[in-house]
Amino acid sequence: MVIRVDGFGVTWTVEPQDSVTVEESGPHPASPPMLVVTGETVVSLAVPKDPDRWPACVAFLLRLRDGVDDLAALLAARGARDGNGDGEG
Repeated sequence: MVIRVDGFGVTWTVEPQDSVTVEESGPHPASPPMLVVTGETVVSLAVPKDPDRWPACVAFLLRLRDGVDDLAALLAARGARDGNGDGEG
């Protein structure tokens, strides 16, 4: 993963070796888990500590999942259209 910060915000370029895990942020059941992407840099997506705010976080994560699904489908379609099949080129 390559992370670049510029005038547009943060850009993360995904690398094939990047891994995604869900990690516990503490031993207590109320401690929110985190989404962790590990590559050249580690990026953690932390949720609010206040459980009352978790439903809004769930809604965001579902939108994020849908966006990732859409991006994956677009890349797969472009790879197939280009005759490459792997999304590159």
